[in-house]
Amino acid sequence: MYVLAKKLFPICRSITGAGFRQSLKILDEAIGGNILQIHSIKSGTKVYDWIVPQEWQINDAYIVTPDGEKICDFKENNLHVLNYSEGIDAEISLQELQNHLYSIEDYEDAIPYVTSYYKRRWGFCIKHKDRKKLKNGNYKVFIDAKHFDGVLNYADFIIPSTQNCKDEILISTYLCHPSMANNELSGPIVAIFLAKWLLEQKHRKYNYRFLIAPETIGSIVYINKHLKHLQKYTKAGFALSCIGDDNAYSLIHTPREDTLADKVALHTLKNKANFKEFSFLDRGGNERQFCAPLVNLPVVGVCRTRFGDYKEYHTSKDDLSLISPTSLENSLKAMQEIIMNLEINEIYKSTTFCEPNLGKRGLYHTINTVSTNSQIPLSCNFLAYCDGQNDVLDIASKLNIQAYELKDLIEKLKFHKLIL
Repeated sequence: MYVLAKKLFPICRSITGAGFRQSLKILDEAIGGNILQIHSIKSGTKVYDWIVPQEWQINDAYIVTPDGEKICDFKENNLHVLNYSEGIDAEISLQELQNHLYSIEDYEDAIPYVTSYYKRRWGFCIKHKDRKKLKNGNYKVFIDAKHFDGVLNYADFIIPSTQNCKDEILISTYLCHPSMANNELSGPIVAIFLAKWLLEQKHRKYNYRFLIAPETIGSIVYINKHLKHLQKYTKAGFALSCIGDDNAYSLIHTPREDTLADKVALHTLKNKANFKEFSFLDRGGNERQFCAPLVNLPVVGVCRTRFGDYKEYHTSKDDLSLISPTSLENSLKAMQEIIMNLEINEIYKSTTFCEPNLGKRGLYHTINTVSTNSQIPLSCNFLAYCDGQNDVLDIASKLNIQAYELKDLIEKLKFHKLIL
């Protein structure tokens, strides 16, 4: 996963353009090739209250100071250019240039990531410590960029159920940010390796729908095209973002906070170190669109440190040092646990009045001592809550274990026809 991050990191991406397509192709290769279905929608297409923007192409950008020094060089760091900037080739005063510079005063060693997708402007992003050194005089500003009618791209693919189930689990992430590791690359990379793992599973209750799209406009386009299907079949969804650092796991709830997605994510993550949960008021990723009132899909946001809650967010400091092979692996394992908990979850009902005789079935001790008498076996405790109303997630939470840890016990109880 980390090797893939290093390969993707240098690419200049935006909500449209060649960088986005190149990144999708690299992700497709990582999963085995010809898996991702890459779609296009034309610039100018109306989707609900939005218009699909033009493509953006950038080749070069820089500023030349009065002393002849080249600064804000796009080829050194693609964050130096306002993302989606118009092109310009001019000589202007420092006073005028300041109106087109973006920096962070209280994080002066970082280049900020700034965008202007839906209003045309040009600009550069600069470390504040370098901005303070700028001298009066004339500056050459050069941005070789253009906008043109093209397409917006996104990719999806479905890993089918092995049990002829029509219900789906949605895994959504975005790929439109340029060189930032945790905010941008961790989500798609964890999603791709989660898909690789799912493809290896012999039994899948659900269909798994994966979506990799530009943030906001991409998910709006996708909802516009698939709304009825998503509303009919989506049982739970997870929007992955900022999932590559080594800090606490974070859950952003749906507005209702009581969907299956809320329930299974909370059950899985709540006992992890420093876990944090947030209401929908703290949303920030594509869960905003999936949970909008007229859409109302059961999609939660899953992060490590929530977007905006770490200092490096949306800056050049969100580099490859902020993620690690271990943290990516742990995030993948957390998502695998969520899936395993979903797969095992059912509502069971006991088939016997009173406690069944578990001893004759090898599920209970057959000698009674002080120590055995004081310990109620897991099988008894599980059956005690199989009332046709509690699901496995409910019971596992009462037992303080992960739902998937009950898999072998459930198979034994089903074999002996003690639950149905």
